[in-house]
Amino acid sequence: MSFFPTETDGDTVIVTLTNAPRNTLSTELLNEGTEVFRKFTQDKPKGGVVLTGAGEHFTCGMDTKIAAALDEAGQEQAIAAINAYAASLHRLPCALVCAVNGNAIGAGGIMMLCADWIYAASGNYKIGLPEAKAGLPFPPVPQAILDHWLEPSWRRRLALSSMLLKPNEAIGAGLVEATLMPGDLIEKSVAKAQELNAQPGFAACKRQLRAKANAEIDAILHG
Repeated sequence: MSFFPTETDGDTVIVTLTNAPRNTLSTELLNEGTEVFRKFTQDKPKGGVVLTGAGEHFTCGMDTKIAAALDEAGQEQAIAAINAYAASLHRLPCALVCAVNGNAIGAGGIMMLCADWIYAASGNYKIGLPEAKAGLPFPPVPQAILDHWLEPSWRRRLALSSMLLKPNEAIGAGLVEATLMPGDLIEKSVAKAQELNAQPGFAACKRQLRAKANAEIDAILHG
């Protein structure tokens, strides 16, 4: 079974991160995700991509039990996998909308920062970057994404205090554009992806906007 099943809505591809019960991440899952999003770089969906989570969570980040059991080689493989996965999201040339349906913790926050637009369902869940509390420092590519796309004072607050935000609070932090009723989340996310991608200059403007960050990411991966 795929960790990243896809379906289409018109010209938009909906990708659903699926790893019950909390959609936690592992090296195997991240490697599959990298391949999924690299394919979209070559075969660009005309209506963009929507990324969401299965069930009640977007993703609760790395599986800490698995991470704690990794030997040195396993840790290196996991770091390489999260670097490659984050890079594949960040480099996607078409519109990427995150439809945050529940808890978005750690790597979930990084995934959101890779998107061109972020909608979050209203509800009683949390969004944040508690790597300090989890004892898992940011790998180089996620750190570069944080540096480029999260306002400095919020980067300091979230990264160093491990504070978690409610969906409406995440708007003020620049992690979310707007909250939506859960039943409207996917429909409106698809509409936004199509709206963004339909602009004649969208791909060129996105390429310009991300050029410095992508150059830094390339240096990390290939330097």
